[in-house]
Amino acid sequence: MRTKVLLLCALLTSACVNAATPEEVLEIYAAQMRAADSGFTGFSAEEGKTFYNAPHVLKGVGVWSCASCHLKDMRYSVKAHRTEIPCRACHVINDWEHPEPKKAKLRLIEPFAPSANAKRLTDPDRVETFLKLNCLLLLKRECTAREKGDVLAYMMTIEGGSKGPLVNVGKHAIGGIDDDE
Repeated sequence: MRTKVLLLCALLTSACVNAATPEEVLEIYAAQMRAADSGFTGFSAEEGKTFYNAPHVLKGVGVWSCASCHLKDMRYSVKAHRTEIPCRACHVINDWEHPEPKKAKLRLIEPFAPSANAKRLTDPDRVETFLKLNCLLLLKRECTAREKGDVLAYMMTIEGGSKGPLVNVGKHAIGGIDDDE
């Protein structure tokens, strides 16, 4: 019995070590900024919103923003490739990743906002991996710690739970969807 309890404690402890809060993930970028700039006073959610919605020209694809794939209202979930949101334009889907294209088309992208999806911004390594990937795809460069922090600060200001799946999305202006913003 004691062995089972110790094993359970070890498993729970190791699972929690990698878990973080969005605030803890944001603090990682704040520490990077303080190391690079002693005058750093904090991130700007307003700058993050501007960056998230800023248009960028992708040669051969058109003009897109972070919001074009991840939605202007980050509280929606969306079935990848069931809309005209250009997932394949931004995210190259390799045969080794999805050898059966029909299964790739069924992938659900959960809400991007932490308020609508408790799993968002809880794994610092995953956050860094995806920020790096998305910045390289959209900007053709890595984002700075300030850009990352500003976007995360903006994401953390989004309030409200999930709005459920977004359906019947046609071609829309940058942002992916028309909403009330």
